[in-house]
Amino acid sequence: MAREAVIHRVNPYLLHGEQYYEILYSYTNEPDTLRQSRIAHTNIYSDPQEGDQVLIEAVLNVIMEIKKKG
Repeated sequence: MAREAVIHRVNPYLLHGEQYYEILYSYTNEPDTLRQSRIAHTNIYSDPQEGDQVLIEAVLNVIMEIKKKG
């Protein structure tokens, strides 16, 4: 089940020539709890930005995909 969230910071980086993102985010229903995740470019929409409203798909607290809301 996807959860609504807001991205607070995006830090792109390369690992072995592949694009990854370090994302700082909070779930909409827990705005005071910041969480951090690293995700490959294949599992997130193009050009994520601070302030984006997103839907996060996670399994056992491991993010599988981040989609831009709307």
